[in-house]
Amino acid sequence: MHTAEEVKKQILVVEDEGLIAADIRRRLERLGYSVPAIARSGEEAIECARSTPFDLVLMDIRLKGDMDGIAAAQTLKSELETPVVYMTAHSDQDTLDRAKVTEPFGYILKPVGDGDLRSAVQISLYKAEMERRLRTSEAWLSTTLRSVGDAIVATNTDGEIVFLNAVAEELTGWSSNDAHGCLLMDVLGLFEESTRLPAKNPVFDLFAGENRIYTLVSKAGKRTPVEIGCFENRAGDEVWGAVLVVRDITARRDMEGRLMQSQRMEAIANLAGGLAHDFNNQLTVILGYADELCGRLSDAADKEAAHEIRQAASLAGSLTGQLLTLSRRDVARSEVLDLNDLICEMQPLLSHSLGRSRLLATDFGPARGFVRADRNQLKQVLLNLALNARDAMPSGGELRIGSSTVEIDGETPAARLYRPGVYVRLTVTDTGEGMSPETLARVFEPFFTTKEAGFGTGLGLAIVHSIIAQSGGYINANSEMRRGTSFEIMLPCVGTFRGLDGVTNETGADPVPTVLLVEDEDRVRRLMHGYLERGGYQLLEARNADEAELIAEVYREPIHVLVTDILMPGITGLQLAERLAPLRPAMKVLFVTGYRHDTLEHQGVFIGDANVLTKPFPGSELLKRVGMLVNRQTLLAR
Repeated sequence: MHTAEEVKKQILVVEDEGLIAADIRRRLERLGYSVPAIARSGEEAIECARSTPFDLVLMDIRLKGDMDGIAAAQTLKSELETPVVYMTAHSDQDTLDRAKVTEPFGYILKPVGDGDLRSAVQISLYKAEMERRLRTSEAWLSTTLRSVGDAIVATNTDGEIVFLNAVAEELTGWSSNDAHGCLLMDVLGLFEESTRLPAKNPVFDLFAGENRIYTLVSKAGKRTPVEIGCFENRAGDEVWGAVLVVRDITARRDMEGRLMQSQRMEAIANLAGGLAHDFNNQLTVILGYADELCGRLSDAADKEAAHEIRQAASLAGSLTGQLLTLSRRDVARSEVLDLNDLICEMQPLLSHSLGRSRLLATDFGPARGFVRADRNQLKQVLLNLALNARDAMPSGGELRIGSSTVEIDGETPAARLYRPGVYVRLTVTDTGEGMSPETLARVFEPFFTTKEAGFGTGLGLAIVHSIIAQSGGYINANSEMRRGTSFEIMLPCVGTFRGLDGVTNETGADPVPTVLLVEDEDRVRRLMHGYLERGGYQLLEARNADEAELIAEVYREPIHVLVTDILMPGITGLQLAERLAPLRPAMKVLFVTGYRHDTLEHQGVFIGDANVLTKPFPGSELLKRVGMLVNRQTLLAR
């Protein structure tokens, strides 16, 4: 009895003697196998195998022609991985040695008996299936090891490397092929983190389940903090080697450092707030009595002394104001700001603060970002960073301020450091002397002083950190000695504006129309953004109606068309249009919705004769509708 799977097995017979080939075919078909073809030469066998998938090849070793059976079997193995069983009347050692190199699945000696044929075919087919499963399993394992986020290094019992995945190749600077056969510690440049001395082999130094932190130095000299765990690679009682999992902990260290910095700043802020409160009480008394003395005293010298006391108390009062800002107890007056406009507004003051020997340059991205923050506090941030840059460049240099909008996707590594969303990124970079790692680690601490280029003195950078944190943003500092310092500030973006400067429409007279796009679904908003941008419109963009209303109040130029979803969290698109109507009476409105009119009315939303575009829609339809509204507005204006 044969299973359905066995009946379907196809076998190619390669035999140059016609009668023998026909006899073997009859026997195989009697055993339940299919023999769709007989080849009489090695070349013909290869052509048949290339055109038809065979489960097994019965190959005569001695064939007529230029290619014997062993050469044909070698080609089938290397090109198609087709299993081969040799049939031969010759069992001399030289023939067997040649045939052995091709790794056949078996031998059948002529004359071929039914029993020998049955057992050889069944065992070979079973062995071929097991090898196929093994290859599949190895492929899955290799793919898995290469796709994991940690570095995987495998060694044999002699401590020689047999495998590196892609992450391990990147960390070590070695390719898997170059590292194969090398001793583990020749490839892994490990050093103890505390002593910076060469580390012992973790295979012998780590206990089972133990993880330890090292410094890994790559082939190119790059130093990376890593955490290593080591596991035995064994099958039953037999040990085959070791597997090391090497994890890059740079991002984790950054997160831990930020958390510690945040906790330290929070503790300092609480202390500063308490001190400011008590200090203000005493200053109130000092200023009060100083005022009285100034009014009572007639002697010029005494009166001047009283004035000095009052002046000193006033200066101390300004210091407590900074402490209150640091403690976040000072009331922030948040408003929606165009960050680029704020930087331009501050340029004259920043240039004056830098002095004649230092240059100020700006670098704005294509999209302007709107943020919600205190205007005066952001000005203080820019001024403090400029003053620190001035102190870092005593002999002159350049301060470059740049802005751009970035989106942090929740699936990217950046989401480990920032909440997913859209941000306005502000960079302030100087060409000064830079800071050492030790100074960089403490640069935001208040009253931290250093001899390095004047960085970190007083409250300036501590207040900058506090203001950015109070605004819901992030600030990072990067620096290298003699290569300058860069501060990166990430502030949540409430909307963007992408302008097409200097572009006019076909008449050459009217300005490029501006569209305010409001859509809470990110993917839909990005798609509509692409349509409108390719259509040649300037774009104001917001994620909800609240942000759109604030942006419309700040934006000084005309807004020609509002494109908004009807139903959004908070204020609806209809309510937004009503609120903006007194502020923007000439603005036309296109509503977008995924609901039908009757469904909207059932939900209490009555759109009447409003211009509505129903999702889904092609980009051409959106541009057509917006274009009609722009043209209508232009005609009415004329």
